[in-house]
Amino acid sequence: MRKLSLLLFLFLLPACLLSAKPMLEASLDEIDLGIVPQNCDFCREIVLRSTGDASVIITEVNTFCHCIELPLEKKVIPPGDSLVVRLKFNSSSYVGNREWRPHIYCNTPGKYVRIGVKAFILAGVLKHEPIYVHPHTVNASQFGSVVTAEFPINLVNVSEEYVPLELIYSDEEYFKLDFPVFIEPNSTAVGSITLNEKGLANEFETYLTFEYIDKFSEKKLYSVPIKRKIYKPKE
Repeated sequence: MRKLSLLLFLFLLPACLLSAKPMLEASLDEIDLGIVPQNCDFCREIVLRSTGDASVIITEVNTFCHCIELPLEKKVIPPGDSLVVRLKFNSSSYVGNREWRPHIYCNTPGKYVRIGVKAFILAGVLKHEPIYVHPHTVNASQFGSVVTAEFPINLVNVSEEYVPLELIYSDEEYFKLDFPVFIEPNSTAVGSITLNEKGLANEFETYLTFEYIDKFSEKKLYSVPIKRKIYKPKE
């Protein structure tokens, strides 16, 4: 009986090995930034999960544009494991509707995972209607020994109508966000980020995305880059 069981196991083992398949899933398949200014950086964490029963082997990453970086800390993801990657997009001097589809090539049956990046890039943000953000980047940097924890976000409405706002995305690992729900006609609503203990101690790059209603009652997205550099005083 033992010999029969062993023979059966040895017979079935190759079939089990052949049926083992690597599978890779991304936590999101598209990043829609909406309206963004030129020459700004937008960073987003993406989780790659190995959901099959064999290790995922990543063979290549092709972003198809110098404006997108997608570095990997490792290229083998065992079953049940995951890898956090940080996609960085620079809007550069592009103008108008733009879309990219970076590919992560691997040994899965589908051969690759694709993550879309899309944006409407403006050369003159201050001319955008009905609203714009000024300054267009929240610079939460520290210069010297002076520590500032709170930084404003000015949202300007140049129209005669109330403009409702809805926060769509914000990575608040480093700060607390206070964001307005509407802007009165011809006025400015002020939000803010307040750095937490981790934010004060570290440099970071991220962004927030909000939705607004334009003059045609259509929903639009608008993204604001947030960055922090620590410039220490010279000794």
